Amino acid sequence: MQTVTLVTKTPSTDLETKSIEHLRLVEGEAEIVVRSAEQRGVTLRVMGGLAVQIHCHGQHSSHLREHSDIDFFGLSDQYNGITTTFRQLGYSPNEEFNLWNGRTRLQFLREKHQKNVDVFLDKFEMDHILNFRSRLWLDDLTIPITDLLLTKLQIERFEAKDARDVVVILEDHELGHSDVRDTINLDYIGNMCSRNWGLYKTVMDNIDRLREVIGQDALDITWSEGLAQKIYTIRETLATTRKEPSWIARSIIGDKVKWYNEVEVGEGEA
Repeated sequence: MQTVTLVTKTPSTDLETKSIEHLRLVEGEAEIVVRSAEQRGVTLRVMGGLAVQIHCHGQHSSHLREHSDIDFFGLSDQYNGITTTFRQLGYSPNEEFNLWNGRTRLQFLREKHQKNVDVFLDKFEMDHILNFRSRLWLDDLTIPITDLLLTKLQIERFEAKDARDVVVILEDHELGHSDVRDTINLDYIGNMCSRNWGLYKTVMDNIDRLREVIGQDALDITWSEGLAQKIYTIRETLATTRKEPSWIARSIIGDKVKWYNEVEVGEGEA
């Protein structure tokens, strides 16, 4: 998995300018897909690193990563509509992949622009399983910002690029206790983790890793009072939210049994 050096200054080199232009092209392509799907009554939402870039425009929004691939979230009962949407936009389905994985995931390729598209269906299955199909109404272009944050924090092999994405989301969005667009819903995160000990452990571990890696030269991100307070608040929310019986039972077993799914490096990379 490629590691990209974090950039905190205003892009000025030709390479950085090309990265910005590329990113804008990919963002535009993603929105074309979403709006074209809407016209057919099909629901698609952008997810992954591109969704982070769409949402975040603060001081660290120059942490550019070039996206040749685009990730979407869709609904399995709209399989035919999804396929028709991508075909009419010039994409070809990965027939073999879709044959074997079509109930949970689809792939499309647009060779002219060398764009690969992954469409997760009904639920996000990676290191942990997240189901936010009933929440897609909260944003008309991407998955909700709270769910986007969770897709980053659920990664067991948490790397520098994931830390950067989390920092960007936290810096550019306020914390709250309800589903307001562009606000991180603490209650939702707490409830999700209070039902699933494995998800709770991975998210808590990654929050602690954030505290360790921020300030390292590789990230070039320094602590701010606001960022530190948000990280602390999320951690306290996870720790104090009342746990369900299934969480308590699983916590007794602890890490003696693996608590996450094995995901190959690069698989469904967001």
